[in-house]
Amino acid sequence: MARFLLVLRPRENQTPAALLNGIDPLLEALHAEVDHRTPAHVSALLKGAAESQRMQLFADVQAKAEGPVLELVLLSREAMGTGAPQTRQAFEHVVNLSGSHMPSCEAIFRSDRDGALPT
Repeated sequence: MARFLLVLRPRENQTPAALLNGIDPLLEALHAEVDHRTPAHVSALLKGAAESQRMQLFADVQAKAEGPVLELVLLSREAMGTGAPQTRQAFEHVVNLSGSHMPSCEAIFRSDRDGALPT
């Protein structure tokens, strides 16, 4: 199972609800279908580059000592042993879109670049 993580920190102080609502432009750009939403969590379905690989995007607000962060997790059934090329490509797309559609946040961690777990 492929799993990629992106952690975003707001540039200015935001409430968890405002931080989570900030992903709406990203979800729209991804043509994601939200299947579950709470004040601190969103789950959405999207299709991979080949339209055959179903992927799920989870967004969770996490409390940290320096303020809340938004964790975006992209999951699929694609094998990580093969490098999960479709999921990795979709993750790159998520990273690029988050930069342009969520300018109030900055990426502070990417599992494909920084390791499996944030420090």
